[in-house]
Order: sequence, then C-alpha cells, then structure tokens
Amino acid sequence: MNRFSKMAVLSVLPLMSSLASAADAPNLAQQAAQEYLNLAKYPEWTLPVPAGAANPILADREVDVVRQLGPNGSGPALAVWSDSIRYERGDTANLFAQLQAKPQSDADVLSAPSADAKGPWQIRGEIVDASNETVASVTFADDGKGADQAAGDGIYSASYVLGEAGQPAVGQAASLGYRVTAENEAQEQRVAMNGFQYSHPAASLTGEFKDRVVDGNLVISAQVEAVQAGRVHLAGVVNNALGDALVLAQTSATLGKGEQWVDLVVYGLPLREAVALGPLSLGAITLTTTQGMPNALGDVLQGAHQTGVIAPTALTDKPFGRANLLDAAARLNALAK
Repeated sequence: MNRFSKMAVLSVLPLMSSLASAADAPNLAQQAAQEYLNLAKYPEWTLPVPAGAANPILADREVDVVRQLGPNGSGPALAVWSDSIRYERGDTANLFAQLQAKPQSDADVLSAPSADAKGPWQIRGEIVDASNETVASVTFADDGKGADQAAGDGIYSASYVLGEAGQPAVGQAASLGYRVTAENEAQEQRVAMNGFQYSHPAASLTGEFKDRVVDGNLVISAQVEAVQAGRVHLAGVVNNALGDALVLAQTSATLGKGEQWVDLVVYGLPLREAVALGPLSLGAITLTTTQGMPNALGDVLQGAHQTGVIAPTALTDKPFGRANLLDAAARLNALAK
C-alpha cells in the first residue's frame, strides 16, 4: 500500500471507533471505503506517487539529524549527522556536528550556529559497533580541511574510511553508530548519537537498462552483477518528462551468480492516468540484498535510463482489482448504510 494513502486510511479507522459521533461514522466509513477502492486499482508492486510528493526512494535515503540538548533541556543543542545512511568498504563516511541554538518550540528547526555557546568547543567522536564497542576514534574540526567545507562556519567535520575490519559477510549489513561528545572551557558537555549502515551487497546494478511495453505494462530491465547467489529486491521510481515522480515499482528475484537481467514491471494504468507520453525516466532505482537483517542496501542511481515516447493507448486502462482491498471497501460501505 502507498505509504501516504495507508497513513490516510489508518488515520480514519480509529476515528470511527473512538471519536466519531453516530452521525459521522457512516461518512467516515464511506471515505475509508473510497480510499480502499482507489488503492485497489493498482497492484502492490506499482503504486502511484501523490502529486507533488518527494521521490519515495530518495526520501527513504535522507539522513537524520540527531539533536541533543543539555541538562534540563538547556541550550545549545549538539546536532550530529552524516553525508549518507549507508556505506561500503573503501567509502569515506563524512560526519558533521554543530552546536545549535535551543528551539523556542517543538516546531522550530535548529539550523543556525548557537549564539549562547560559551567559549570554543572541542568535539570528538567514536565509531561504535552494535555491541557498543569502539571501532575507531575521530576528531572533529572546523578548519576548512578535508570533509570540512568552510572554516569557522560552526559546522565541525570528521571522516572515517570503512576498511576490511568489521566488514560484514557478502550479502549482509551491519549497523554502526557514531557517538559525538562536545565540551567547552566551562566544562559544559553535550553527547549525541547517530548511525549508518556498513553494507556488503551480494549484487549491484551495472547501469545498463532497456525497456519495452508488454501486455499494457512498461517493463524496465536492469542488468545486475551478482557475486553470490541469493535473493534481491529491486525498486524504481518512474518520472515524467518534467521530472515529477509518477509511480514506485518494486519486484523481488532470486539470482544466480554472475551477470543477468531483472525485469521491473510497471503497471500501466497509473502511467496512462497521468497521461505520461514520455520520454519517461528512472528518477531513482536501487537494488537491495535481502539475505539477512538488516538488508544490505545498494547504491541509488538517479536518471539512469530514459524511455522513448510511449502512447497512452499502449498502456492498460484496466484496474488491477486487489481483492483484499475491494473486500474491505465492501465491508465499510455496508457499515455506512
């Protein structure tokens, strides 16, 4: 289920049981039923992206900024983040830290360097594994060197190269954390913790793609190189000619070792409804190895393929008809009567 629509449905159902009056319940049931009917038009493996929404693959890869205030909620807050949520062996993880002003409310976004930080701060970090054992120590600097882009801008930076030590087995991934400690001359201290994935995928995208229309659906074939046999998950977002995300398509496959093609089937109806004449493009596509927990995330390729012009009439106009959602809609409509 599309996560945006799913959230809408899940937010409606509790209201029916706990908050809605008897007069409101039928209307809420009808709204939820219509939501299910709309979703039932599409298979789980091809879901439309709401107009104006962010590319869901790129949104899932956005880094989180962790902020930690001082004792009793005092400022400044120590904010820490990295330049990616996943790395592979040989990659450099660039880590960042900043002392930020205390927010006036929960809705405020901390972004400016703190005006109430007393004196210079010394910032250090530790890379830790899932057992909280220290893997490496790093020192943060605001000197414009290495990962630090600008000296004196209040953003401190450090780098960590992921090496052979601690690398997960092929097809596996490990969670690593970085604990950052900031101290000043007044002996104030802030400690914040964030993390990333050390990934060792068993298969990767080569960057070669081809497409065709089959039975009213767009089929995008992705070339994959597997160093070990196993199961993978392929996900891609198809954009229109203006670069707007139209659909999220997904598939799973069991691969043998070596080079092969994986078909990503994009159900034609949402593309036809969007009057997607083409050329269409892969706004983002990624391959995940699903042989363990956590899954080993692969890199995300953007703008990796473009189709030719596709006539809307070549795409199916038939709703998919997901039986479980049609069932749920029928039960809700019965409740509304």
